[in-house]
Amino acid sequence: MAARIIAATCIVALLYVGREVLAPLALAAVLSLVLAPLKRRLAGRGLGHAAGAAVSVLLAAGSIALAAVFLTSQFVDVASDMPRYRQAVRAKLQRARDVVIRPLERIRSDIVQVVPQAPAARSQGRDAAPRAATPAEQDATTVLISSVWGPLSKAGMVLVLLVFILLGHETIRERVIRLAGEAEVGGTIQAIEDAAQGVSRYLFSQFVVNATFGVVLGIALWAVGIPNPALWGALGGLSRFVPYVGALGAGTAIAAFAAAVDPGWSLMFWSIGSFLVLSGLVAHFVEPQVYGHTAGLAPLGVVLSAIFWGSVWGPLGLLLSTPMTLCLVVAGRYIRALEPITVMFGETPGLSEGLRLYQQALSGDPQNIVRAGRPYLRRSNFARYCDQVVLPALALALADARQSRIGKEQQERVRLSIREAARELARTSPGVDASRRRRSSSLLDADIGAHLKQVHETRMSLWPGSRADLQSSVVLCAGLRNERDELISELLAQALRDEGIEARTVSVDATWGYAGLPGPPAGGGSGLVSTVVLAYPLVEDHEAWQSASLKVRDAYPYAMVLAVKPPYQEGLADEMLVRGPVDLVVRSFSEVVAFVLALRAPAP
Repeated sequence: MAARIIAATCIVALLYVGREVLAPLALAAVLSLVLAPLKRRLAGRGLGHAAGAAVSVLLAAGSIALAAVFLTSQFVDVASDMPRYRQAVRAKLQRARDVVIRPLERIRSDIVQVVPQAPAARSQGRDAAPRAATPAEQDATTVLISSVWGPLSKAGMVLVLLVFILLGHETIRERVIRLAGEAEVGGTIQAIEDAAQGVSRYLFSQFVVNATFGVVLGIALWAVGIPNPALWGALGGLSRFVPYVGALGAGTAIAAFAAAVDPGWSLMFWSIGSFLVLSGLVAHFVEPQVYGHTAGLAPLGVVLSAIFWGSVWGPLGLLLSTPMTLCLVVAGRYIRALEPITVMFGETPGLSEGLRLYQQALSGDPQNIVRAGRPYLRRSNFARYCDQVVLPALALALADARQSRIGKEQQERVRLSIREAARELARTSPGVDASRRRRSSSLLDADIGAHLKQVHETRMSLWPGSRADLQSSVVLCAGLRNERDELISELLAQALRDEGIEARTVSVDATWGYAGLPGPPAGGGSGLVSTVVLAYPLVEDHEAWQSASLKVRDAYPYAMVLAVKPPYQEGLADEMLVRGPVDLVVRSFSEVVAFVLALRAPAP
């Protein structure tokens, strides 16, 4: 742990000390990912790799230069018009001073009258030396050159690096693979491809969205009467490349300019309202459809990355924070050393849905389970939800209980939370329809049907009702009288009811019989039990389960008897010992639902 902290500290120090070189290199690398598709397309049209790279860089540089010239001309227009707005600015500043500053000054004068000023302070105030005169202004040409030289030199460095990176894309890739070693070739290649494609797609989509936002914002500001709307539309579009801070700064600048040009306040409210409405529409409706809510990064991860890269590399780091962090997050999925970055900054925290539900159940928070389960049930059924989320969570709870990592109280909390959440989801789950029935029936494999055909015909020869009674028959979900089996039976019964199948639960023990249970009525008809599904036994419960399964077989000789074996649980009995009393061992709730629906299907 100490070695990792020392290594991380050295890396951060290296990034800070070498920012003058590393920041332009990172910008060139990110721009190369954006221009790589254009370069490949130009090279494929016969220009060659060198000419394609040169043309791509020239097009990018020309576009940036044109945008800079346009923004500069707009800024010059605004600066030349500012004297016209001076009177409105002074009036509003005076009004703000009267509302905010004057009351504070009156309070201060009242305090001074009550508490006299110390003599030393009074003499210091009288004897205060006058401020030194400012030095003579430098030559305007020297100031202009010194202010422009730094950005131009960095821009030239970026362009040169960009050309060589585009020319040596394949060579750089091979060098990175060689550095990773032969053992990590597959993961390294996949990480490079995913990072390049992900960042390239994200930046291109972001450019399209932000450019469209700038155009629409400019039109909206023109409609409300803001002077130079093209400038403020371009500023709003460019500011969105800087996460969070950029949009805040652009909105503040637009509001301040609107307040300066209008003697009243209506123009400011209209302009800032337009900006907020467009920003909300883009953030909540456009961006999720184009490239997702956060492009694979958690919202907190975006903020933290902006703070880190902005502190290390300044404004350029703030601009590069999202694509750089996105590259590291994607690489962390394949490179073990970078995995903590993926876990901390990725859109998902690395927890499986089952592990997340288990953590929520341990906390005794069924409402969080319900909130997470409702979106799942809108796109799937309850049986699949149990197979992929609930049963893995129960397997984790059982494993922790067997290892004495959780106590009796925590086990009971997990069971109660899951049971309460399942009942709430059952009350709010959508009704069954034909499409869900077809989806569930398709889960039944053809080889399972062939295997059971002979057994099913034998059972049907003992069926006390008619063939039509199968449509209204009952599925019995049974298990031993313990918390695990009772919860599994209850969840399975709910999964069957979710598909429109009548299901009941029962606990089987030494005293079990017909009393209070659905049995063969005197004249046949509805209410007959066509299928019994037993919870798969643990090793320590196998003998009791064998006795219970024989009782079930004796009670319902005409019914199909299944055992549902969750694939995630440990400590289960040997399947060869379980297959004897049952007709079929299934692996999931979805298979149980598919089997029952296929059993009820009309004969061809």
